[in-house]
Amino acid sequence: MDSIRVSKVEQVVFAKSGSVSKGTVHLTAHHIIFRYDDTGEKEMWMPYPLISLVNRLPQTLQGLSQINFHTRTFESFSLSFKRDSDASDVFESVKELTVATSVSNLYAFFYNPTPPFAQNDGWSLYSPRDEYVRMGVGTRSKAWRFTDLNKDYTFCPTYPSRLVVPTRISDTTLQYASKYRSKCRIPILSYLHWANFGSVTRSSQPMVGITQSRSIQDEKLIEAIFQSHWSPESRVSNTAVYGATPTNLIIDARPTVNAVANTAKGAGTENMEYYKEGKKVYLGIDHIHAMRESLAKVVEALKDADELLASINGDLPDHVSGLAVLDKQALRRSGWLRHISAILDGTVIITKNVHVNTSHVLIHCSDGWDRTSQLSALSQLCLDPFYRTIRGFEILIEKDWLSFGHKFLDRCGHLSSEKFFLSPTGDANTGSDAAQAFLTSMQNRFVPQSHLKETSPVFHQFLESVRQVQRQFPERFEFNERFLRQLYYHLYSCQFGTFLYNCERERKIGDGGQSPVERTISVWDFFNSPAEMTLNLNAAYNPALDDPTRRTADADMGVLFPNPKDVRFWHELYGRTDEEMNGSHTRIKRGRFARFTNKTFRTS
Repeated sequence: MDSIRVSKVEQVVFAKSGSVSKGTVHLTAHHIIFRYDDTGEKEMWMPYPLISLVNRLPQTLQGLSQINFHTRTFESFSLSFKRDSDASDVFESVKELTVATSVSNLYAFFYNPTPPFAQNDGWSLYSPRDEYVRMGVGTRSKAWRFTDLNKDYTFCPTYPSRLVVPTRISDTTLQYASKYRSKCRIPILSYLHWANFGSVTRSSQPMVGITQSRSIQDEKLIEAIFQSHWSPESRVSNTAVYGATPTNLIIDARPTVNAVANTAKGAGTENMEYYKEGKKVYLGIDHIHAMRESLAKVVEALKDADELLASINGDLPDHVSGLAVLDKQALRRSGWLRHISAILDGTVIITKNVHVNTSHVLIHCSDGWDRTSQLSALSQLCLDPFYRTIRGFEILIEKDWLSFGHKFLDRCGHLSSEKFFLSPTGDANTGSDAAQAFLTSMQNRFVPQSHLKETSPVFHQFLESVRQVQRQFPERFEFNERFLRQLYYHLYSCQFGTFLYNCERERKIGDGGQSPVERTISVWDFFNSPAEMTLNLNAAYNPALDDPTRRTADADMGVLFPNPKDVRFWHELYGRTDEEMNGSHTRIKRGRFARFTNKTFRTS
């Protein structure tokens, strides 16, 4: 390839986490590889999309030319070369190979596993009809129906082709209602609860504006959702469900100020005077920009610790080195755990309202593809034990993240015309410039400056929230922590086609010719291979605890209520120890969070 100026360099010094090794660097079309001279060591393979910053340093007094690498998996390492020309060639080659200007240039479009995966049905793993029928749509409940209104993606380009809506609402009404929701993302069923037919629906914000506009069709649609416990033939019934305190909710994930401020842009939030069968809850979860900045502060603390550890070069004993250099106050100031706690708090409100109150919840934020996806998926994870199995979790991601249009391409920042590469001859060769570039690149790699605002660790945050629930309920998940960590890795590796696009339409149709679904491999084919399945199984998993007929003192019908206050850094993801990131601790008891009886929350 023309991009590769040098494919192999010998006698290179590799340094990582205070350890130093010698070996050979190999550059391929899609990986940088370090092969240790000591044959007892494994090779280090790094896909180019995982690289977030490359900093080439001036030659040392000893004549070595060093290149520092930082990755999306929160790792740092350096390569030192005897000849400056080799360092220059490697630096320029990696730069050209890392920067991608088209999705079709990413690794997924060239990856061909040998031998092929045992299963190759990952792209068809999720069937909307099968999954909603499993919930009871069209079988146990006649209050919901399928519609092909969006079969060609013209009704709503960012929604799935098959939608589930209230039976009593016609497609014509849906057409009119779509004009009142941002991006035409009308309220659509995401989950029907197995225990009581309570529902989780999702949408975008209403187009209220400063004139306080309303839509009769939107109001009728939400009214039908809130009355959907009964079949159309008996919808006039007022029979209460035993033990329930019906409180239908419209969850606005945003801070109140942000929601109201959107009215100046022609959007806003519902005027509850017109939605009398429900109440409004504002969750106060910050926007994507705040999340990006928060993670950048975590990354800065980790990077500072790595640099300090490298500077002392192992002078401290192994058992105290990490603890001595990582600034826990900086981690706390990042606000990252506060954001995770807010998401879990909203999850508990939704879970309680559907399961305990036997009611319905409509979730939205602004466009309904970031915070909405987090809350919808997490609440279903808590409500339905099926989504805590490996297959169920994969289907949950396909349904609530991929089909409902989370913008993976934009949020992960897979594409750009520029990259974060710093060299000693450039203007950005000072320590402060390098640090700033690194912080920016961690959430903005591959992104032109004008599009930096689109990147955010939304799905990362979801995985970290799942990890909190998994840690609190270690026997309730079929998959282990490694499974989540591997999923994070492949979110950014670009090895599979699953997370490369912004919506279902882009994956299934593409820009002409063969679709991305036809040209790439699904990440689920990898995860469902026998070898991976074995590695990702949770040895502590006890599905008997999810039996709804269980009659023991700790029985919970398989519905989980995590404690939003019991949040900790996912230290395995960041490559640190629990002690290093979280310190010594006493586990917060779940106590009153395990089973809800009288927990209250503010509504308006």
